[in-house]
Amino acid sequence: MRGILRAVKVRVKLELGDRVIDETLSAANADDLLVAVKGRVERELGWKGMFLKALSPIGFAQEAVRRLNGSLGTNYALPQTADEFLALGTDLGFVTPLEES
Repeated sequence: MRGILRAVKVRVKLELGDRVIDETLSAANADDLLVAVKGRVERELGWKGMFLKALSPIGFAQEAVRRLNGSLGTNYALPQTADEFLALGTDLGFVTPLEES
């Protein structure tokens, strides 16, 4: 799966409780994209997202997968890199890689 997302542009589409997320995001690489996603989630959650500030971007990704596993009763491996996190999102249908225009 490595190399799916370099100079990345992706569409993120998912439902989280009563929130629907359907956004297109761009970044220079998977690491920068993960930083942008983390920041977006922090802003979206407001004061509820304060605990996220203490997490590194990969820590955020791992927490997201932990919560996904807990809510769905699954056992997806915790990502060790931003590429792994985005690959998992792609495999699960939450992330769609787009061509840069």
